[in-house]
Amino acid sequence: MEKEYLLDIKGMSCAACSAAIQSVLDKKQGVIYASVNLATNSAVVITDGTVSVEDLIAAVDDAGYEASEAKGEATVTQDDHRFKKWEVATAFVVGMVVMYIGMAGHWNWPLPDILSMHTHPLNFAVIQLVLTIVVIICGRHFFTSGFKALIKPHPNMDTLVMLGTGSAFIYSLVMTLWIPADASAVHSLYYESSAVVIALVLLGKFLEENSKNKAKSAITNLAGLVPKDAIILRDGKEEKVAASDVEKGDIVLCGTGTRIPVDGVVESGQGSVDESALTGESLPVYKEKGVKVSGGTLVTDGVLHVTATGIGQETSISQVVRLVVQAQQKKAKISRLADRISLYFVPAVTAIAVIAALVWGLSGQTADFVINIFVSVLVVACPCALGLATPIAVMVGTGKGAQMGILYRGGDVIETAAKVDTVFFDKTGTITKGRLHVVEMKAVNEDGADLLYLAATAEHGATHPIAAAINQYAEQKGVKPDTPDAVSNIAGRGVKVETNRGKIVIGTKLLMDDEGIDAGEISVAGATLVYVALDGQYVGYIALADEIRDDAGQTIRRLNEEGIRTVMVTGDNAEAAQVIASQAGIQDFVAHVMPDEKAKVVEDAKAEGRKTAFAGDGINDAPALATADVGISVYGGTDVAMDSSNIILMNEETESIAKSILLAKRVLRTIKQNLFWAFIYNCIGIPVAAGVWYAFGGPLLTPMFAGLAMALSSVCVVANSLRLTLYKYKPDSK
Repeated sequence: MEKEYLLDIKGMSCAACSAAIQSVLDKKQGVIYASVNLATNSAVVITDGTVSVEDLIAAVDDAGYEASEAKGEATVTQDDHRFKKWEVATAFVVGMVVMYIGMAGHWNWPLPDILSMHTHPLNFAVIQLVLTIVVIICGRHFFTSGFKALIKPHPNMDTLVMLGTGSAFIYSLVMTLWIPADASAVHSLYYESSAVVIALVLLGKFLEENSKNKAKSAITNLAGLVPKDAIILRDGKEEKVAASDVEKGDIVLCGTGTRIPVDGVVESGQGSVDESALTGESLPVYKEKGVKVSGGTLVTDGVLHVTATGIGQETSISQVVRLVVQAQQKKAKISRLADRISLYFVPAVTAIAVIAALVWGLSGQTADFVINIFVSVLVVACPCALGLATPIAVMVGTGKGAQMGILYRGGDVIETAAKVDTVFFDKTGTITKGRLHVVEMKAVNEDGADLLYLAATAEHGATHPIAAAINQYAEQKGVKPDTPDAVSNIAGRGVKVETNRGKIVIGTKLLMDDEGIDAGEISVAGATLVYVALDGQYVGYIALADEIRDDAGQTIRRLNEEGIRTVMVTGDNAEAAQVIASQAGIQDFVAHVMPDEKAKVVEDAKAEGRKTAFAGDGINDAPALATADVGISVYGGTDVAMDSSNIILMNEETESIAKSILLAKRVLRTIKQNLFWAFIYNCIGIPVAAGVWYAFGGPLLTPMFAGLAMALSSVCVVANSLRLTLYKYKPDSK
């Protein structure tokens, strides 16, 4: 039996770390699937049931990292604070002091004579040694983590920093000890390189960590919406309890300005509720007795007494958070190349640094020059940018989607949705509102009121859509029907009832034919006809049609602007389908499609090489939703439809279908930008640091600038991903 575990992992600093852990988990017998996420410092592992979570934790620990089983969504919603502000500030300030002292000796900057490299070379060296040790203590993480990773052996970015700065420090220490014997050794000190690189990398990791925490903000905010306390009514008295102690069936009191702590149904009271955090809909929704409410939503006006139906992890908001957290664990396919490169990145960079140092050494360059090259290559390389390129964009993208009422089931879903070129729409409930209304009524004797009375009487008490539409129309017109004496339903055709006026028959043309009633040949474009007869005599017809959603046309137009083909799938006849398609602006439609044939329509499009999405809401849409490359479950859909979908929409806007695809396109574009930057940075930075540019007359990269570039590279990737938080859907492409 398959089991899924979510692990919290400590000690990862770059893509090499996540790649090493990924490799260890993949090789573990009994593991079916594993995905390590650098952005969330976590891993999701699916096993065949023969591997315990303790075995997985031990495997990660053996690789040199710390693992524990994650609790719920905490691994994503909790901020990381590995780097302390005071240590970062101390390292940066002291590092700048070391740099000033070191540079002052070479550039004749003001410095007390007692520290002068010319008159007191040993003092000059020792003060830098002491200050550099302070910086190393602040950045000790790089050395402890880097050494542990080196001996496992799973070298990572910390290993590169350790080797680079450690080499510069040890070389400088040896030169310091040599100064009493040869004062010229003072010219071979690299303390400033070691101290400044550590300070800059530490600052960069601190900024990166803060940016990653900011990227979690959308999910953190969602998780924090449900209040910790609740007021319940027991025995007619108000009692304040912890929200976690509320039981199903309890009556929860929710007043103006408070957030609803549970999912439930309004027992009494009325008011407006802001559901924007859950659905993305900005306008408050009116609630009254019998209407459902969701935990975490805000009562903006009125007082509601809510019967709890969903508590704790069962609330809608908790399920949304859980889906978003799960989505962030699933990698996009585009990240696989970066993952493969990351596994060999650090050893390759180390080899390049050694080879470059040897080549320059054999060419006759000084030891100072060789050390400069060796340290610069190690420090400039940045596997962090590669590792963060995809997961940080997915994290921000799924968070932004959740704010808009769009739930993606994974980074792989986002990537696929971004490539969709054909969207199939189920008609009823997706393009249309799924509620019939009367569009035309024609009586033989021109007495429309009597026709409506007979129809409403025949449908009195019935609940199917046609009956509901007729009864609602009768109520609007002030027609009061009677209760029939006897009712006989004819499945799929209509109903026959006995009343004080006689026998009423209402239904399809086929029912009229079966009863021997001549209703003539009538056609109303795009409408369903209901024929009415009294005592065997045709009385008239009522035409009903589904109402198109207000934003359906805009949705189709926006998708068409993006070059995406739109197709409506319906069981209606071609004439009725043509009317709705024309109103919505849909390019193509497929009519006379039975529920079990919808999946075949999608399969045919995929066979033509199309990347497909199917949007639907019903049980009969589940096969098509599962068959499409991307299944989109619209608001109010059945559980079966949602379980078969890749994207779940939390609001009633048809436009959310377009939003989900266009946001996915933006996220994928951001991922590609991140990967491009990460690859280009390393492809240019490493050769420049190795002295390739210098060999052709260009400048030489110093370790300090290499450290600055490395620190900024990963920050740039995270900052670029954070731009997704500013994304706004545009109703048109202009």
